[in-house]
Amino acid sequence: MSRVTPYLFFNLINQRRSDIMGQNTYNSKEILKLAISMEEEGVQFYEALAQKTKGEVKEGLLSLAEDEKRHKKIFTKWYEDFDKEEDDYLFEESVDLFFRNYAKAKGFEKRASVPDSLEEAIDTGMETEKITIEYYKSLLDHVKSPADEILKKLIAEEEGHYNKLKSYKSNLKK
Repeated sequence: MSRVTPYLFFNLINQRRSDIMGQNTYNSKEILKLAISMEEEGVQFYEALAQKTKGEVKEGLLSLAEDEKRHKKIFTKWYEDFDKEEDDYLFEESVDLFFRNYAKAKGFEKRASVPDSLEEAIDTGMETEKITIEYYKSLLDHVKSPADEILKKLIAEEEGHYNKLKSYKSNLKK
């Protein structure tokens, strides 16, 4: 089975997005709407994974889920702080469905089967965080201020998650 790279996936999704919305650049509200959807997927992923573990790893995964909830709250506040302007299309059902499906395909539900081990699950989480980081970095070429600052903050948060998971994986091998 061939692997779809983040860049290929981004190009495919960007084409679909262009078909739906008729544009190829992203504004702050679009990025935040996608980020909110991705955080929701992250909460579900880390909570489900935590149910399969115990001890320090479980606490760490639940901490990541709480981070995702906190991020969602922050991103929702930022989203609500933007002026309404011409963003009514963001509330159309087809656009909302697009962002939710995109977040699922891009992130935590890209693997259909349940991981066989905790290490495999952590690897999935690390891969997802890495893909998310690469995706947000790829968006930097398609945004203007203040969206670029939001993306940089998102990238830093996701890098923090990746490093936490990497630390958990290292501790598993000890």
